[in-house]
Amino acid sequence: MKFNKVVGLILLYTSCVLADGIKIGVLPYADALKILNIHQPLKDFLSSELNQEVQIYTSASYEKFFEDTAKGQFDIIITGPHFGLLHIQDGFVPLVRYNTNLKPIFVVLKNSGYSKISDLKNKKISMSNYLSVSSIAGIKSLIDESFVNGIDFTLMNYKSHTSAIMSVVLHESDAAITTHTPIQQLTDENIKSQIRIIESDFAMPHLFTIANPSLGSNKIVLIKKALIDFQSSPKGLEFFQKTGYKSYIDISQKDFDSIQPVLEETKGFLGLK
Repeated sequence: MKFNKVVGLILLYTSCVLADGIKIGVLPYADALKILNIHQPLKDFLSSELNQEVQIYTSASYEKFFEDTAKGQFDIIITGPHFGLLHIQDGFVPLVRYNTNLKPIFVVLKNSGYSKISDLKNKKISMSNYLSVSSIAGIKSLIDESFVNGIDFTLMNYKSHTSAIMSVVLHESDAAITTHTPIQQLTDENIKSQIRIIESDFAMPHLFTIANPSLGSNKIVLIKKALIDFQSSPKGLEFFQKTGYKSYIDISQKDFDSIQPVLEETKGFLGLK
């Protein structure tokens, strides 16, 4: 059974090269099966509206997802705003973003003595991935407290937001950098009952949806219209309610400006000049 599941995930990561139809690539902020389940309503709606098969894909890591997107593996990309801006600068087309902000928060145990970010000095801080926008923004929030990475706090890298949050529950770390969305998407009420959050003052636009320019302008216009129609459909209303994404709005210059403070750090992590 484990072997079959592994094979299935490998196919998920690689079959996009061979598949026909429209390929939606989603940032690997959670495990592949959860990403598929969350985006099933979007997949179904777009398949019907565009009269074309639509499939959801992700990649094995944040680095691989950025690389796969840059190589044109996906037609529509749902990605972090820091990745999105880099791709837009390389010719990808902005479509929409979720109408909420990616605000880094720090998850701590409910009975801990931590009440503000400055309380986290000399503590172990877990995060989903150093390339996730929440992690980069959370690190900036710690640095804004005049903390020095590796001296005033220790970072611990986990493969997902849920894993990072669980590290706090399991006493492996003192706090986890995440956002409100993964908290809302937690299904285990027992975990929710054991944690609380410390807010930060730093905020960025939520996930960008962008288009591969190879689709052509006519098809991109049709896809954007279908996305806008999705948010007012029964499937779309349920999707936005469950995820906490609220709705779609256009990507603006203000969004680009808000990403600039973390863009160079992002490029550094990716090994870009």
